[in-house]
Amino acid sequence: MAGVEWLFPSRGLKLAGALASFAGVRSVIGGKEADPSKESRDHVVWHEDGLLTVTGGKLTTFRLIAHDALKAVRAQRPGLPRPDEKAPMLDPLDPLPCPSGLTQLQACRLSGRYGAAAGALLAASQPGELETIPGTPAAWAELRWAARAEAVCHLDDLLLRRVRLGLLLPGGGEELLPRVRAICQPELGWRDRRWEAEAEAYLELWHRCYSVPVERTEVVTP
Repeated sequence: MAGVEWLFPSRGLKLAGALASFAGVRSVIGGKEADPSKESRDHVVWHEDGLLTVTGGKLTTFRLIAHDALKAVRAQRPGLPRPDEKAPMLDPLDPLPCPSGLTQLQACRLSGRYGAAAGALLAASQPGELETIPGTPAAWAELRWAARAEAVCHLDDLLLRRVRLGLLLPGGGEELLPRVRAICQPELGWRDRRWEAEAEAYLELWHRCYSVPVERTEVVTP
């Protein structure tokens, strides 16, 4: 926290204002370097028994990685269109028609995030579910769609990796769990006992791995 305060002294940022924490792992291609930080940031694409695997790389080369992945897929499916290395960046997807309760900005976001499935997501939404979840850019309908169509196995899949409420809301979104339950439990087909166990496991995981570290105060004894 001291580093953040030094970089942004006028903002008055304190650890108490942080919502969540997480640490990621950068995948690198193994080489001869003893220090992983000195390894190349190149990426590699290969096939394993019909599975296409992509590893390595970095965020700034995402388009090149995607292009190489498409070329590898086309090698296995010759009928697919050829990716053109000189093609310009694609224009954003055409915005969805805006049903009642959905702004044009929300429609553009859903189009960009869900692509061809955005229309089905809207069709699946129930009254009030196109409202934005407080403190996030997501709509309640995205929770229903994730539970229905995005292979959610556990509650932490839903709240940390599909619709990432656990990283955006205080306490991992614990206060919103009753409404999350009302929307998602029927979609997931979980009995009450299963949901309660999932909620308990999610909150335990959130506090252990995603909560903000406690700020330590040094006590100097004379």
